[in-house]
Amino acid sequence: MNISTDNIIPITKARSMLGDLTEKVRKDDYIVLTKGGIPTAALVDIEYLNKLEKEVEKIYKKTYIEPKLLPYTRYFGDKEIKEWEEEDNLE
Repeated sequence: MNISTDNIIPITKARSMLGDLTEKVRKDDYIVLTKGGIPTAALVDIEYLNKLEKEVEKIYKKTYIEPKLLPYTRYFGDKEIKEWEEEDNLE
């Protein structure tokens, strides 16, 4: 990540320069927008955002399993997972 004080801009200042800021966010360069001195949002290149989403998806699907426990594991189907998600939403 390429972060410096040049990449941190108050939202009030960013409003008037949004067009210019969108030109600055390329690859992994991004702008952090602050409100009251607190980071609240980021302006990122859309291709970089897509890359991050894909990486998170890969990580989310992986989990570490102790090799000795593999014989005791099984695949959970989409139907089972959906049922669990629905149960979670009811709570």
